[in-house]
Amino acid sequence: MNTQMMDGLLGASSNIKLAGTPLSVYRQASAEGDTEKMKRALGYTGECTEKAAKYQEKLDEGMKAEAKDEREKAKLEQEAAIEKRREERKRAEESTEPSCPQETDQVQISQAAKAALKNSQPVEAAEPVSSEPVIYTPTGEVSAVPAETEPSVSFSA
Repeated sequence: MNTQMMDGLLGASSNIKLAGTPLSVYRQASAEGDTEKMKRALGYTGECTEKAAKYQEKLDEGMKAEAKDEREKAKLEQEAAIEKRREERKRAEESTEPSCPQETDQVQISQAAKAALKNSQPVEAAEPVSSEPVIYTPTGEVSAVPAETEPSVSFSA
């Protein structure tokens, strides 16, 4: 929160509170029927509300300036983070230079295996076995599949 925002908040708040006094005088004069007193009280109330509106504008300007500062700060932090990642990546690339042997597994295929691969025939896909469903008993023996019957539902109340 910057000083402009604090000044705007305090000024608007105090002027709105100050407008309450001449407004109560206006109500009292209205009850008495004193029009001159009513006009003066409304004049003071109007001045206080105008001052409060000016302080509100000051508050709005302060809020815009605060938001701008926050955006700039976030942008600088983001740029710093990007630069830090670049430095880390650069250090990581330097540490994995080609002069340093990396530990990797190597696979060697013998000449006999290469020759066997050339002479082999491609494997044909086996045809799927078609079979009927089977039901096992609790002892593990195969039992005959019961003939299909229509399901029945019974309700009792």
